[in-house]
Amino acid sequence: MHGDYIKMRGSIEMARHNAIDGSIVEKRHIKNTVVTAGRRHILELIRSGGLTTVFDNAAFGTSTTAPATSDTALGSEAVRKTIASFDTANLTSNPPSWAAQVTLATNEGNTTLGEAGLLNSSSAGTLLNRATFATIDKTTSNTLAVTFTISG
Repeated sequence: MHGDYIKMRGSIEMARHNAIDGSIVEKRHIKNTVVTAGRRHILELIRSGGLTTVFDNAAFGTSTTAPATSDTALGSEAVRKTIASFDTANLTSNPPSWAAQVTLATNEGNTTLGEAGLLNSSSAGTLLNRATFATIDKTTSNTLAVTFTISG
């Protein structure tokens, strides 16, 4: 007998832009780990029948320690920002997915970034996913556009 299951997976697209002319300085595609706490929160939302705490904040940090499904926060959070927009057009695709977009302006997150994740609160909260990557030196001379995609 074969049963259906939901396997959540995610990825992050990052594009660092020159703040003066908008040209892309660097672009990356990174797979991320959908953590246990995030999967549990999604199942709790199904059980409760209401979306009371959605994943609407992106966090960026300086740690490059590999993500684990047991993570409940970033390793060393440096900046958190409310997500600017969501793309839900692919919710009817097979597999379904949604994307969250956020941009760090020239005055935000200016440090050596090595991790990113989505959370359901502007402070603390439940972590949905976490990715680490080769560090990016985010400075006042650039912006960083990030798209988090989660699919099931």
